[in-house]
Amino acid sequence: LIYDTASVSSMHAIAAAREASGYNIRRSGMSGAPKLRLYCSEHAHSSIDKGALTLGIGLEGIRKIAVDTEFRMIPAELERAIREDRADGYVPFCVVATIGTTSTTSVDPVNIIAEICEREKVWLHVDGAHAGVTAMLPEMNEHFKGLERADSFVVNPHKWLFVPVDLSILYTRKPEILKQAFSLVPEYLKTSEDSLVENYMDYGIQLGRRFRSLKLWFTFRYFGVDGLQSRLREHLRLGKLFAEWVDKDPLLERLAPVPFSTICFRAKPEGWNDEDKINGLNEKLINQINLTGKVFITHTKLNGKFTIRLVVSGLRTEEKHIELAWNVIKESLLKILS
Repeated sequence: LIYDTASVSSMHAIAAAREASGYNIRRSGMSGAPKLRLYCSEHAHSSIDKGALTLGIGLEGIRKIAVDTEFRMIPAELERAIREDRADGYVPFCVVATIGTTSTTSVDPVNIIAEICEREKVWLHVDGAHAGVTAMLPEMNEHFKGLERADSFVVNPHKWLFVPVDLSILYTRKPEILKQAFSLVPEYLKTSEDSLVENYMDYGIQLGRRFRSLKLWFTFRYFGVDGLQSRLREHLRLGKLFAEWVDKDPLLERLAPVPFSTICFRAKPEGWNDEDKINGLNEKLINQINLTGKVFITHTKLNGKFTIRLVVSGLRTEEKHIELAWNVIKESLLKILS
């Protein structure tokens, strides 16, 4: 199913999970339902929270699960949370795992999480909005173990597959549940062909739909499988190359693994131990870098540390552009330190 953004795709997935909970919320609404609980990691995208808010789950209905040192959801913590919530009268109904979190592109252990969801009879939605496209690379299969056990999965070709905004794809093994949640056909929308074709108005909140799939088709036709794979592989290579430069530089510190092509790092000169001072340095650094107008990079915070993020995903990004970014970063840092 094609929607506009992952925010909307994930909201529909959560709605399907709510419908699958079996409390007939479609008919009676949330007022007569028990307290529902959704689980995601501390590093899940904020769109998951927004989707839950839109569907009446509420912030108290969202439980964030702790992550390990590589920013991956800890399955044992998920199991513990579900057990505690059942004892407290909550109804666990959905778990959202992520393949490629926004801040670090960390990968939750989907296969283990899927086992928990199957045992607990909880819907598993996997957010692969950014990194999901790398599933087309056989060498990246390790990051997608267990994905086939998920109830739904979202990937955004407009993020890293060179398709113009907007286009998000939601896959589900249970389309009948999604249809059950949204299908509503008044007399003026009925046609003699209803039994012959799939009507996508039955699978979401909107009736009219843009022809988004056309630009995806053009992308496939232009690049082909080999062309798309080669570009993704080059981005992954460039990401690893930049990470190597960071690791070798005595003024820089890498703050997260690099499973894809997002590098999280910061400036940390030798002898600097005051975290507030280090955070201030890096905030100045990112502003100085972006003021050059030559490159644009973003930030996040990891364990309270101001973190600079460089992402390699542009269609025309080449090694010379990574070298340019590196030189701008080093020049900006040396200018501040001097």
